[in-house]
Amino acid sequence: MNKITIPDSFPNLPSSVKKIQKLFSSHEIDVPLLVNALKEEPLLSANILKLVNSPYYGLKGSVASIEHGVALLGVTVVRGIIMATVLKKSFPLDLSVYGISIEEFDKICILRTRFLKVWLKDENLDIQTLSSVAFLMESGKIITSNEIVKNQLSSDFLELWQKNSILKAEKEFFGSDSYEIASLLFEEWEFETSFVKLISNIQNPSTMEQKILHILCVAISVEGILEEKNITLAIELICEYGFDKEKFIKAIEALREESF
Repeated sequence: MNKITIPDSFPNLPSSVKKIQKLFSSHEIDVPLLVNALKEEPLLSANILKLVNSPYYGLKGSVASIEHGVALLGVTVVRGIIMATVLKKSFPLDLSVYGISIEEFDKICILRTRFLKVWLKDENLDIQTLSSVAFLMESGKIITSNEIVKNQLSSDFLELWQKNSILKAEKEFFGSDSYEIASLLFEEWEFETSFVKLISNIQNPSTMEQKILHILCVAISVEGILEEKNITLAIELICEYGFDKEKFIKAIEALREESF
């Protein structure tokens, strides 16, 4: 039996963000229109510039303009930053039940998007969409951590996690893992069906894209960022799913040289 009920509804998107969200529904987004919309939202612009200037992007110079920030990140990663900003404003930010800070959470999101681009740069895949999902797929943990803390079950959750795994602990507490909960959130926020399906099936992947995200969430996670134990588990999945092991290892080495 679930210890905590998943919220019946999630916070609504602010009207200003809804307008920006509608821009992403177009197949070809109007970048100048997006930039102008962001300029009208100082908080969103500040968060975009803060993240693009973080050391985890490895840029040699600072980025001062929102135009430059959008150009460097790409519009779908910018979308991820926007939605993450809304989430952080909607819930108390306490991720201690997962053993990480908000800064570490941001680091995980950023490094996942960077790693994808290094790992799959020569592949015929929609890297921008995958990057957006990679940035947002841990969003469910903001929701679950808030519910766990609110219900004063932090020690119970930690004990179950240490005996089993985070995913099993989430399933025990909510009946769903945090990826499935994130998919419910983005469905309510009217994200594309394909986006929602990518997140909801990360732990039971059937498509190449879902398998890529599954590998990614093992390699860079709240339980470790490209540590040996994470890499070992990720390589097991690489072999199981039929991806190029050497290419994956080279991408890890390249990211470590840039970021660590």
